[in-house]
Amino acid sequence: MISWPVAVTIASVCVGFVLFVSAAAGAQQRWNRRRVIALLVAAICCLSVVPLTVALAAAV
Repeated sequence: MISWPVAVTIASVCVGFVLFVSAAAGAQQRWNRRRVIALLVAAICCLSVVPLTVALAAAV
């Protein structure tokens, strides 16, 4: 069975990848700039902040 930190990290990275691809597609299709930036910020959080927080919490 997979532990919860690993599952949360995998899910967060998958969601972050989808958000990043959506931001790139939105930038190419000339979406609203605020929407693209919001998607990019959310992707960065899912790809870096959430896994780092989970890793630090699991190590304690």
